[in-house]
Amino acid sequence: MNMAMQNNHIVHVFFGQARKLSPLMAELQSLAGTFRQTLIIPEYDQDPEYLARRLPSVEIVFLRMRSRHWSARQTPLPKLFRFTEFCLRGMRAARRSDADLIVAHDMPAVLPLLGRLLLHPSRVLFNAHEMWTETAENIAPLRPLWRPLERWTMRRAGRVICPEPNRARIFHEEYGTPQPPAVVMNIPADPPPFERTNALRERLSLDDNTVIVLYQGLIAESRCVRELQHAVLSLPEHVHLVLIGIGEDAYMQQLREDARAASNRIHVFPWMNAEDLQRYTFSADVGVLLYRNRGRNNYFAAPNKLFEYLFAGLPVVSSSFPGLRSIVEKKDGYGACADPERPEDIARAIQEAVAISPGAAIAHRARTAWSWGAQSDILHRVYHQAIENAHAH
Repeated sequence: MNMAMQNNHIVHVFFGQARKLSPLMAELQSLAGTFRQTLIIPEYDQDPEYLARRLPSVEIVFLRMRSRHWSARQTPLPKLFRFTEFCLRGMRAARRSDADLIVAHDMPAVLPLLGRLLLHPSRVLFNAHEMWTETAENIAPLRPLWRPLERWTMRRAGRVICPEPNRARIFHEEYGTPQPPAVVMNIPADPPPFERTNALRERLSLDDNTVIVLYQGLIAESRCVRELQHAVLSLPEHVHLVLIGIGEDAYMQQLREDARAASNRIHVFPWMNAEDLQRYTFSADVGVLLYRNRGRNNYFAAPNKLFEYLFAGLPVVSSSFPGLRSIVEKKDGYGACADPERPEDIARAIQEAVAISPGAAIAHRARTAWSWGAQSDILHRVYHQAIENAHAH
């Protein structure tokens, strides 16, 4: 280990729940032992014990958010107050740190670092987990303000990282990054050993002839969940749908009402930590990930759950978009692609995927083809170069 590098301090800033952003967790774990690291995040909705267990060598600074105590409602005005407070407190925490390099994870983390981007851009790394101004409608009213800031950040930051090659091309050719962004794919860092389980069948009292179609992750209209429900209900009665994740309260309530009316063929579970989720993933028969085609952030999706499904030995049904199709329907395919807005096409893809037996063969091929080790090597090269460049300036 390079002791000089170990003494360098990297500060990560993120406005969100750290445990739910798998690429962030994988990055922090991979760099542990090579650099001294600090993570700056808001205090609310975190799980300090879980983070301490998974990130024992990372110092975590929880920003006390008084505005969260005023209102937990997810309406625009309270959200604006919380974000403003995060920016102010995050700016103070970043200024007090002795960071050699500071990393903004997605655009909300950029605002507390504007001063550094202006004065010391070589010391700022931007990790674009999303094409922020091409995401869903929740930022639409502020998109005219975010868009120029996103492009300016891309051009100004010392280095940019993103999870998908088409996004890297867009950031370089259209947004104007000085050099092509480094591509670090969203591959699970520490997948558990392959082991089929009966966790879902036991939990739901289902027999061995039941086909379990699993969707895990963000549960939202943009993920075509209602279309998926209609697709499953059009299939024979032994096909069941399990939804595991988190979404807006009103949307989740509607899904639960749909489930109650579906003769016990649709099952909804809340979001759970990765360790608990893995047991259920290993017990499904098909994994589904669908995105509505609303902008290039969805069209060039880079979901970690694709690899979570494959590493668990599940055939996959995905949207028929370029990046997903190149993996799912490659030679000796891993599943089938569908038009995500047509339930009948989703049903057809599910039937094709069911014909591919889940199991060790899929898991072995996927784990051989893609590994976090290769992504970790890219991360280490990027960070070492960024540190050297920062010190040179």
